[in-house]
Amino acid sequence: MKEQFKVITINNEIMTLEVNRSSGCHGCEASSSCGIGILTNHYSVFNRPCRDNISAGDFVTLEISSSELFLRAFQLYILPLLSLFISGVLGSILYTVNEMGQIVFALIGFFISFVFIKYFIK
Repeated sequence: MKEQFKVITINNEIMTLEVNRSSGCHGCEASSSCGIGILTNHYSVFNRPCRDNISAGDFVTLEISSSELFLRAFQLYILPLLSLFISGVLGSILYTVNEMGQIVFALIGFFISFVFIKYFIK
């Protein structure tokens, strides 16, 4: 998957990039009247290491491999669901009588997976 980014600034060998998050909405005929297209037409800004001969205002193209994209999608979508089910099973083993304890244990595992994803998976 390739995406084109605009270089906003360059500071200390770090370039700040900007990209339109709703690039997929521009292919649809209803993009001007669609609520999703209107509401998500925002820009994302993030930093990357600077490349040679790049200046502010230039456009750069970054690419992510299919396997990397699949791994990140798995981490973002499947890992929380797996942790929900696994912690639910553990909760049913620990709290055989108390259903509320099972539910709370499953939800705690679910939210811990988000913390794990946010801070430990880069």
